[in-house]
Amino acid sequence: MSAAHDAKHAQRRGPTLAVLADIHGNVPALDAVLADLERVQPDHIVIAGDFVNRGPQSRAALERISPYHFPAISGNHDTWLVSLAQGRNLPDEWESSWWTPVRMAVAELTSDWQSWLGALPFSMRVELPGTAPVRIVHGSPRDSREGMGRMMSDATLAKALAGVEESLIVGAHIHYPYERWLRMGASSAEGEPQSETKHVVVIGAVGCPFNGDINAQYGLFHWDGTEWRFEHRSIPYDHEPLYAIWRESGYLADGSLSSALMMLEHRTARTQYVPFWEWALERGLPLTRESHTIFMQEREPFIPPPMLRKIGE
Repeated sequence: MSAAHDAKHAQRRGPTLAVLADIHGNVPALDAVLADLERVQPDHIVIAGDFVNRGPQSRAALERISPYHFPAISGNHDTWLVSLAQGRNLPDEWESSWWTPVRMAVAELTSDWQSWLGALPFSMRVELPGTAPVRIVHGSPRDSREGMGRMMSDATLAKALAGVEESLIVGAHIHYPYERWLRMGASSAEGEPQSETKHVVVIGAVGCPFNGDINAQYGLFHWDGTEWRFEHRSIPYDHEPLYAIWRESGYLADGSLSSALMMLEHRTARTQYVPFWEWALERGLPLTRESHTIFMQEREPFIPPPMLRKIGE
């Protein structure tokens, strides 16, 4: 293509929107994304929750991102840790080694950070000049713990999107990118049946991806004049400083299996902690390394999730 064509295309380029989420106390990954944002220079940046927990740098991540004053919403880990910090809904055996990484993350939250996280809105509507508005959520429009990924049926998704006005809904929470379009029934002002299509995009995780890609990830959206187009961004970074922080910060000091599983999640980009926990509770087994050995023997091989689901699939 000619330089003149490229220049003309650049002039027509519409606004860009970056959405990042699931930082989860991982500053090296956050730094990689911030550096990429500096190169990309999007017109608007939003954080879709889960700043804390599941990584060894909850407060450091908050302090790193704070000077940018990016608009943000809350994630389920943010609200959960604030609740725990205030002594509400403490789990059984809270002082056991299983809860060591969560206790340590909670201890990192000063009262000011608790107030800041607690004041974050549940969702956000983004309206950039000359574009269609976008709805930003952490999980789904009805629950921050409800992911809109491949495990959610179209029927359930339609219920979750009921009442949402925006055509593009951007979520996070499941730690892997996933894009689909959903036809939803509606009625015109005259009562005639009609349909509208919702574009649902779940972005990848900055700090703890679960799609087999250990890079830091986020979503970039380009307005092409008629609709938003999604670009999945995957940014390499040096993981060794993160592993060193896991080892040196005390998270592994008491032999905590859950800390070790969270660190393994960063090494493998596969969910480890919650599947084992749920598996053990279902079978009435203790949360021990012996139980984990059995779990790994029974666990299915990892298949990276698809990124795209077309209408009708």
